[in-house]
Amino acid sequence: MQKLFIFFFLSFIFCNCSEEKVSAQKTFDPFKKLNAYKSIIKKRNLNKQYVFVVNYKEHSGKKRMYLIDILNKKVIRKIMVAHGKKSESKLGYATDFSNKINSNKSSIGYAIVNQRAYSKWGTHVKYWLDGISNTNSNMRKRVMVLHSYEYVPSYETYPLPIITSLGCVMIAKKDMTFIDEIIKKQKNKRILMDIQG
Repeated sequence: MQKLFIFFFLSFIFCNCSEEKVSAQKTFDPFKKLNAYKSIIKKRNLNKQYVFVVNYKEHSGKKRMYLIDILNKKVIRKIMVAHGKKSESKLGYATDFSNKINSNKSSIGYAIVNQRAYSKWGTHVKYWLDGISNTNSNMRKRVMVLHSYEYVPSYETYPLPIITSLGCVMIAKKDMTFIDEIIKKQKNKRILMDIQG
């Protein structure tokens, strides 16, 4: 009887998780702010084709970072991404954000993916992030960068959360290699990133 109860309980949890997953993926539209992206790109002379969109409202066990092609209006890649460890108030969810140095929290707002540099983590490549919103203007001072880490998976783990960062936009090595190849081919390598929370 006890085994039967555990079976039904676990079935209920995983069914609910599955429904929530499908529902969340349907509702988030990475192209919703397309006009705003085009305006910022023009004003700041950024790459006209690509934009990164991070949806921190989503669970960390789901692919919640998007590389989108705004010229052809298509998603190039969906990516797993970690949030800052102090941003997590509920397991797997980021709800608390900061612009303060040493907060170990993620920052939200618009940022520019800037210079490529050496990283001691993952693929040994990082891209500096420069926040252009009031909510993330200290990204450079905080050394918040886009980098990879070997313990970030490239596949979804939901309902299990993934590892957290110290505030950086941290992704899987496989995804970093893919992104790096795309950025290296661009004449204008400064790409807009929209971090939503």
